Amino acid sequence: MKYSVKTEGMGCPHCIKKVTKAMEELGAAVVRMELNDFTVEYSGDPADIKNAVEAKGFRFVSAEEE
Repeated sequence: MKYSVKTEGMGCPHCIKKVTKAMEELGAAVVRMELNDFTVEYSGDPADIKNAVEAKGFRFVSAEEE
């Protein structure tokens, strides 16, 4: 499944790298990554995406299936 994810607090390239790494650790394929907004392909529970974002210190806003 492909998810469009919105966050708050990802304000620099270092933040993007942290979240990209978190998604890769989940086994999610990052399709697009921008400040506070990214798209991933992930076959597991979308709550895992939320937990991974928050574990890196960012606020999770939403994950909508595309």
